[in-house]
Amino acid sequence: MAERAATCAGCGCGCDDIDVAVAAGALERASGTCVLGDAWLAERTGDAPPVARVDGREVDFADAVEASAAILGDARLPLVCGLGQTDCESQRAAVALAEAVGGVIDPTGPEVDGAAGAASQAIGVSTASFGELRDRAELVVTWLADPVTSNPRLLPRLRLDRAGRAAERTLVVIDARRTATADEADEFIELPPQLELQALWAMRALVRDVPLDRDLAARLPLDALERLAGRLRTCNYAALIYDAGLTTAYVNALGLLALVRDLARVAHVVALPLRHEGNARGAEDVLAWQTGYPAAVSFARGHPRARPGEFTAAELLARGETDAALIVGFDALRLLPPRAADHLRRIPTIVIDPRDTETGAGARVAFATAAAGVHRDGTAHRMDGVPVALRAPLPSDRVGDGDVLAAIEARVTRGEEP
Repeated sequence: MAERAATCAGCGCGCDDIDVAVAAGALERASGTCVLGDAWLAERTGDAPPVARVDGREVDFADAVEASAAILGDARLPLVCGLGQTDCESQRAAVALAEAVGGVIDPTGPEVDGAAGAASQAIGVSTASFGELRDRAELVVTWLADPVTSNPRLLPRLRLDRAGRAAERTLVVIDARRTATADEADEFIELPPQLELQALWAMRALVRDVPLDRDLAARLPLDALERLAGRLRTCNYAALIYDAGLTTAYVNALGLLALVRDLARVAHVVALPLRHEGNARGAEDVLAWQTGYPAAVSFARGHPRARPGEFTAAELLARGETDAALIVGFDALRLLPPRAADHLRRIPTIVIDPRDTETGAGARVAFATAAAGVHRDGTAHRMDGVPVALRAPLPSDRVGDGDVLAAIEARVTRGEEP
């Protein structure tokens, strides 16, 4: 039995301190993982479906590539989506393929609709690495987020759990109900989700010393928000942690980032969006450096155009505007809204995923690949934007996501045989 180092991509934390034991080419055990990491490894080390299938039948890899190229080549507006569960190298190959077929590409996952990314591009955002937050942030506020559940190792890594938090550091939780994160906090402020926008604008007024109409804000926990605003204004370093998937309204995301910008005039305050998928941040970063936009990009006119909402994968599918889809590492039929999933069932789909999913089972073409971080090396971006190496502790003779995407792109553009 051999002990090997690994990186977990079970969530956006990108924990690179995982040790795994390997015997006879199989995973025996893993140490350092959380419940999400255990599930992520289990999904990628179980029995895998055939390498390539067309209409449910096992076929040669070359035949599956040929069928995929035909689907995308015949489509009027193909969609490339998913991407949060693969490596950056494969994400770059997905951008190249989307451009080659004149399609739309959108990183999408179970709780991502582009609102937070679009708001950060519109207004800007000040952020920081895990290490800086761990060593410098004296006040941390979680805004309608529950990292103990969504990213279980985050608070210990930032030394914000009760056991590891220094006496001079403060954790404040703002949420609709008492959560596991609230149990770790110094203060809990209850805020119904429907009052999020009103609370954000009230906080902006408080930190800017703008008179606040208390009658209009009567439903808010104003005393608690006033105390928090005073702490934020006078601290040396503060961080605001929010859930990028739950901040679904664009105007709410704008308000949250505007609050961070307002505080920058009087204090050092940064924001950290939580990410649920292992490389969701990487998907946005890759798309941004390849096209100039982090999400919802169309190549239909031969050049990149971004329109969050209009070109978002779920919206395109719900409106029935796309006539073919290539899905990478995303169980779309299970996780998309019902109208979008219904349209996806009616169009030809290509699925690239190391797992056996409902979407793969119903796809016209399905590729079962070697998983990044388990069977092959790659790169991912933690949710703080720091690149981490995905190391492969297990061997595999299967191709990776990027190899499949590159083979399809070569067939579409140059007629090359895989």
